Amino acid sequence: MRATVAIVGAIALVLAPSAAATEVTGTELQSLAKRAPDDPQALARLRSVDSVDGQPVDLERALAGASGVELRLRLRALRTRSGGAGPVPNARGQAEKILSERRFQDDATPRPLRRPLEWLSAPVRRVGKALDRLVTWLAGPLPGGESTFWAIVALLVCSTAAVFAVRISRGRVGATREGSRRGRAPRLDPGRLEREADTAERRGDFELALRLRFRAGLIRLGLAEAIPLRDSLTSGEVRRRLRQDEFDLLATTFDEVVYGGRSPQRSDVEHARAGWPRVLEAVGAR
Repeated sequence: MRATVAIVGAIALVLAPSAAATEVTGTELQSLAKRAPDDPQALARLRSVDSVDGQPVDLERALAGASGVELRLRLRALRTRSGGAGPVPNARGQAEKILSERRFQDDATPRPLRRPLEWLSAPVRRVGKALDRLVTWLAGPLPGGESTFWAIVALLVCSTAAVFAVRISRGRVGATREGSRRGRAPRLDPGRLEREADTAERRGDFELALRLRFRAGLIRLGLAEAIPLRDSLTSGEVRRRLRQDEFDLLATTFDEVVYGGRSPQRSDVEHARAGWPRVLEAVGAR
């Protein structure tokens, strides 16, 4: 409102004369401006004024489009500005500059979503104000005020995120281990392999019986953590780790039959069945 009063006061005293020439003194202008809110004739005469104390003005333009409260504010500005005010240097340029401002121009840009957006944003603004009041109330007793409050909030958020990350990670690791254990269970069943070796031996398939029993023995050593439990492990690596004569004999027979192409004998299978328990017992495996 104060800006409007100041602007209208400048406009009223400085614009170019209108077609109907009416000249008044400053005192007469004050009188007309005082009576104009309630006197249509005084208002009409005031609009026709084009000169005040010899200074060109355009009150028709200054009062154009104003009514109600806006008109009273402009008339009050005229009374205030004309009382004791002298000529204004470069008045025309100042008035034109003021009138060229956006506030005095019609906004022709269509804004069809203005009202829906204002309606939608109203609840957001209310929530924002409520949160702002809550933060101010909570941060009041803290040393450092809102800075300390937001630092605490950030710390809590980071801590909560870290806890959730650890829980999710543990859950994934547990699921992976469980899945791995279930997937490997059939392969890591030495008892089943030994039973299949017995069946192959009774069937006369001695090479298969040697293979199955050797595999079962390595698994039992791996489960006892005497050797690494991996498929790429060679008999030479196992020999260097165990340093057992009994295992060396079993490994030699296995390599001769499986890799050397020697035909296995029943005695080879019987030696494997008797020798593997002694190998396992030496390292505490079952």
